[in-house]
Formats: sequence, structure tokens, C-alpha cells
Amino acid sequence: MIIRKRLALVIITLIVGIGFFLGQAVAETVYVQGKTAKLRAGKTSLDRVVAALKFGDPLEVLRKDGTWFEVRTAAGVSGWIFANKTTATKPSGQDDELARLGKTFRRTESSEATASAGARGLDKVSEGYANRVGITKQQRDAVDRMTAYQITDQEVEDFLKDGGLGEYAK
Repeated sequence: MIIRKRLALVIITLIVGIGFFLGQAVAETVYVQGKTAKLRAGKTSLDRVVAALKFGDPLEVLRKDGTWFEVRTAAGVSGWIFANKTTATKPSGQDDELARLGKTFRRTESSEATASAGARGLDKVSEGYANRVGITKQQRDAVDRMTAYQITDQEVEDFLKDGGLGEYAK
């Protein structure tokens, strides 16, 4: 009788342990798909921000509740993120040198030298290419106007709030 109870206890412990380890092995990972995202203490956009996330950061999904995921970062910080700020597939270019350079460039403001080079137009090599493939001066000017236009992260956040879009949807 005692042996059967001990055997049952060992089997139950083993089953629970295996279940725990299997649960860890199949934990879902999502990735931040926005340029920036906020990890919050709760499931509303008004909750305290516990971490600032960057594009491509991996997140372990702990729980799903409607349009929000409770997640844990690689640094071990837990919180909630709006599901539309994530993707199930790892963003491409994470290990690509060009993508790394692009991310570095996006984190910095353009220098005066860069701004003045843009004001002067294309360099001679680029201008030659544009002429060879038939890109007109009017098209180049239009692209220059579009690339010069910048929207801050705060302007995007305000737009989402005002329109009740994304994580601010009711």
C-alpha cells in the first residue's frame, strides 16, 4: 500500500515535470514589428510603461487576452503589448550587415553634411544612373520632397490616439 502511494506520487511528479518542460519547449515567440513599441504593466495604453522595445526584439508569449499579449523579453521583463505590434515571423535582415547599418542610421538624426548633400541633389554617379534609366528631374524632385518629409514617433502616437486606432481602439 505504501509502495503504491509512493509510486503514484513519483509518477504524478514525473508527469507534471514533463508537462512543465514540454510547455517551456513549445512556448510561442513573437517579434516586435513596429519601429518602436511599449511594454506596459497592464492591458491598456494608459498603463505604466515597463520597457521600451525595438524592431525585431523577440518576446516569449506567456498569455493572450483579446488583442493583448502578456510577454517576457530576453532581459526577463514581463508586461503587456498590443498584439498588432508583434509578428509571429522573425523580421528579415536581423543578422544582415546592411540591415544593421540601416537601423543605426534610423536611430540618428541626419547631420548637416547629409542635409546639404541632399539639398545639392544626386551625386554624379547616381545622377548618371538616373539619366540612363530615364528618371526625370521632376520625378527626382518628387522623391526628394517625399524623403525630406518626416513624422515623429509622437505624431504617430497622437494620430493613433485621436483616431482611436491600433492599441487605442475601443
